[in-house]
Amino acid sequence: MAADSKLRKARGFETWLEVGWTNLKVHRVLNQSLASVDLTLAQHEILMTVLQQDGITQKALSERLHVVKSNVSALLKKLEARGLVERLSDPGDSRNKLISLTRSGHELVERSFKLQNRIVEAMTAELSDDDLQHLSDVMSRGSRALDAFEPDAK
Repeated sequence: MAADSKLRKARGFETWLEVGWTNLKVHRVLNQSLASVDLTLAQHEILMTVLQQDGITQKALSERLHVVKSNVSALLKKLEARGLVERLSDPGDSRNKLISLTRSGHELVERSFKLQNRIVEAMTAELSDDDLQHLSDVMSRGSRALDAFEPDAK
């Protein structure tokens, strides 16, 4: 008898695997594409978030990206050294650092966003608007179901 025949897969296990494999593939393809503009996916996500929320604090950035503060700080140091972001003291609380894009950061994130859009368009080309809305709804429900596993869940 095979060792795995004793394992009972949860309902939806195969779907869960497909979602996970697709997520890994998306990250791999995005990282490969973003390498052409000398960015990693994590760096791109930081630049996109700062573009959308200029002056975001490091703490809020960390929370928004679900990344520990030390990782965000290390990524920001690299982006700052490349002249893509700047960290300024918060006038209301000098313990906080406010993150903004530089002109070079704006230009690069516009290029990286175009690359991301091409991948999204390729991935969704065969899906109807109804398919996309249904998929979004289903993934949102699945995500909310995982909230109970978050460390700060109430």
